[in-house]
Amino acid sequence: MIELTLQQLFDWTKLAVDAGVQSYIKTIEPASDRIKQAEAKRYIANLGYSPTMLHKWVEAGLLSRVKSCDKQNASAWYSLAEIKNLLGSIKLKELCNNQD
Repeated sequence: MIELTLQQLFDWTKLAVDAGVQSYIKTIEPASDRIKQAEAKRYIANLGYSPTMLHKWVEAGLLSRVKSCDKQNASAWYSLAEIKNLLGSIKLKELCNNQD
């Protein structure tokens, strides 16, 4: 049985709702969902994750990276909705694992 505090439940619910809103935004205005790699690293760093996790999540197949062309210095783009969904899943997994 998993026991969560009200604050843990609130925090996870807030993440899930935010991810849902971002997914909706992506469906009605796809271009507004794209963020550059530097922006994505800043975003996850502000949430307490190491910026290097971005590359690890891509390597693990948990996150998609899109490049505008095949050139070495081409911009890498990420979906903010995808990042928020992943972070919500990670938070839920942490909550479940801490119950053991």
